Amino acid sequence: MDDQLEISETNKEKNQIIVNRKYKFNLWYITNNTKIFKCTKYKTVKKCKSYIILNDNNKVIKYENKHTHPGKEYDASVSIVKHKMKNEIRKTSIPFDINPKHIYNEISEELGLICPEYNSIKSQILRYIKKQLPPDISKFNEIPDESEYYINERDENFMIYKNSNIIIFRSSFLIPNRIVY
Repeated sequence: MDDQLEISETNKEKNQIIVNRKYKFNLWYITNNTKIFKCTKYKTVKKCKSYIILNDNNKVIKYENKHTHPGKEYDASVSIVKHKMKNEIRKTSIPFDINPKHIYNEISEELGLICPEYNSIKSQILRYIKKQLPPDISKFNEIPDESEYYINERDENFMIYKNSNIIIFRSSFLIPNRIVY
């Protein structure tokens, strides 16, 4: 197979393959040692018949290239950029320190292809960053023993430190290294 395959993911974080940066294939089902991906246009009016079968090492066993529609480079580039941005976000332990625009600029320069406008994916990326944050805390025993970052209702970052006797809240508006009781 001379086609270029890139592994990506859907908005719901399911596996996706992009071929030649034009055609998108979503995971359809998994058997014992193979994964079958169908073209995302298989449910449309044109009923695309293209599919890809991968083995458990993600090597192509079969690629049925029977597209009934033209490739969409822009749609494929949106998926690639979002996937790469999510990977960068996953690598960081503190999601507050992430500058999505900076990551976007690096990735779009690296890819050198038709890139979506940053504003078109910004809300999805910010939503993904918020999903990486811990859930709301309502009870003392839900506070983790190790300090973690949280966001308050005004979208401000703060930290909670806890030991058996005391809880300390630290926010960006506080003077560094000053403890408020």
